[in-house]
Amino acid sequence: SYYRVIFQSGQTLMTEAIIYAIGTLPNIELAKAGGIDTKRGVVTHARMETSDANVYAIGEIAEFEGNLYGITLGAEQQATIAAAAIYGEDSQIYNGRVGMNILKFPEVELCSIGLSQRPNREEYEEILFIDESVRYYKKCIIYKDRLVGAILMGDKSEFNEFKELIEKGTELSEKRLTLLRSGKTVEPAKGRLVCSCNNVGEGNILEAIKGGITDFNGLRLATGAGTGCGSCKPEVRVLLETSILQLDSAKNLTVLNL
Repeated sequence: SYYRVIFQSGQTLMTEAIIYAIGTLPNIELAKAGGIDTKRGVVTHARMETSDANVYAIGEIAEFEGNLYGITLGAEQQATIAAAAIYGEDSQIYNGRVGMNILKFPEVELCSIGLSQRPNREEYEEILFIDESVRYYKKCIIYKDRLVGAILMGDKSEFNEFKELIEKGTELSEKRLTLLRSGKTVEPAKGRLVCSCNNVGEGNILEAIKGGITDFNGLRLATGAGTGCGSCKPEVRVLLETSILQLDSAKNLTVLNL
């Protein structure tokens, strides 16, 4: 049997299967039973405290200014702010994160960052690029010369670049002229895929370590691994720690051989 998919543009597509990527549903029953304010999730303030000043919420259950941030990096940032608040440090506040979705299927390149649809207002612009021969699609949404949303399909090598532009609110200026094709040459994944957000393989990470990068944050910035949703950060850290141990063992063996 086939299914008919009708898009907002009016176009239709016949397909044999439909995949729903709907994320997770926060379990807020315990908070509701305790009289804590809830909506879709547990409502939190800028220091991650709930309506009960003695209770904090982080991660996929925490709702901040109407948004749920269900990614590892968001939860880590929220945990840092909550921990600081619990210890009496009030200088850190949570400002939210840019929403992103990444479809993690083998041989499928699809992600969205920020706004996925242009609001029906004149000040928002939409730029489209479609290359049917290589099944490539890109949509960029611009507001007052700033990138506020993007969808990449077929090639998500610009994921990190676009995420940074959106997060920092950078004025595009002349960058707008090259927005549809950055011209950047991205190193292909080597070996087993570790970071699907930025297409980084185990071989890429090990090469960077052998090249002298032994700092975890430096390794993330150099390879791009763990700078997307953040779910691969534990694996990247294990690779780094294991490689450092192996390098130290090799040095000790060399000394003994002398």
